[in-house]
Amino acid sequence: MKQFHSLRVIAKTSETRDSVRIAFDVPENLRDEFSFMPGQHLPIQIERDGKPVRRTYSICSPIGCWPLEIGVRIQPGGQFSEFAANELKVGDSLDVMPPTGRFHLDAHRQDGKTHIAFAAGSGITPIMSMVASILTSEPNSRVALFYGNREQNTTMFIEDLFALKNRFPERLQLHFVFSQEDQEFEISGGRIDGNKVAELYERFCSGMNVDEAWVCGPDSMIGDVTDALVGLGMQADAVHAERFGAPRKGGKKPAESVLSESEDAVKVTVIMDGHEKSFKMPRNGSNFVDAAAEQGIELPFSCKGGVCATCRTHVRRGDVNMAVNYGLEPWEVDKGFVLACQSTPNSDEVLLDYDKS
Repeated sequence: MKQFHSLRVIAKTSETRDSVRIAFDVPENLRDEFSFMPGQHLPIQIERDGKPVRRTYSICSPIGCWPLEIGVRIQPGGQFSEFAANELKVGDSLDVMPPTGRFHLDAHRQDGKTHIAFAAGSGITPIMSMVASILTSEPNSRVALFYGNREQNTTMFIEDLFALKNRFPERLQLHFVFSQEDQEFEISGGRIDGNKVAELYERFCSGMNVDEAWVCGPDSMIGDVTDALVGLGMQADAVHAERFGAPRKGGKKPAESVLSESEDAVKVTVIMDGHEKSFKMPRNGSNFVDAAAEQGIELPFSCKGGVCATCRTHVRRGDVNMAVNYGLEPWEVDKGFVLACQSTPNSDEVLLDYDKS
């Protein structure tokens, strides 16, 4: 199980009026543990009002570059983002878990590929790492990036993107789309949805042999963009997507995992780092992460929204119901992986294996 480490903040800069970039000093003895694939994120924990608050933020640094940087969009009322904007200072330390996440470039990728990317808002953060890594480490690969925002002054990493365009003018296409700012050309206005993707693809990607597509933004755009790209002829498994937040849906608050005297308990055993631990929970209680915590057992988690996949585990025995999944690929689900923060037991015994990759 990955552990939190205290990392010192060595830089904090304003990206836009509502976003900041934070750089962490990673000591030499932790460099291997904090090595990352472009697209991954960092779980971060702070304490507010005596309670731990965990959030995940994508790494924007190119692969192999230090210090480690993240981008944070400031959300009104956001417990971590407002702390980062108003209270966090250079020299402070934060509890940071090593990189995680399933949305990333292939570790054994080939040079000479053509990539396209669609990002909206702070969804640019992992895409920024990917684009910079591809251009700097693959001399024969090309990237076309389409980046949507409300206005230019809310566009994160705009100077970095222009710098990449200046360094790699022949290998990087850079196109901005603004929804609340008049543009000289109609194609540069509006939102990145299915129709806009088809329009942009036809105008700028016609004749290109696109190998892989990368999509990151709010839930409302993911399905539209993915479906549009598949409809344009891309293979579904060549289109990779990540939401930067779980969809807001109504519903009842999960039940507390409190066992009544008359209720049969489900036995849950977890394997982590080669060790087994067991606890009991009601069949109709809350998820595995919360139920374990009530028994004094900490299981990996971060977002608790079914997005980040920090809580990914393999069901070796038993039957499990997963309510929400935005973090696992279909093949992972087929092989028995679930998100523990979204899963509850359907059988009398469950064995969860966190060591299986």
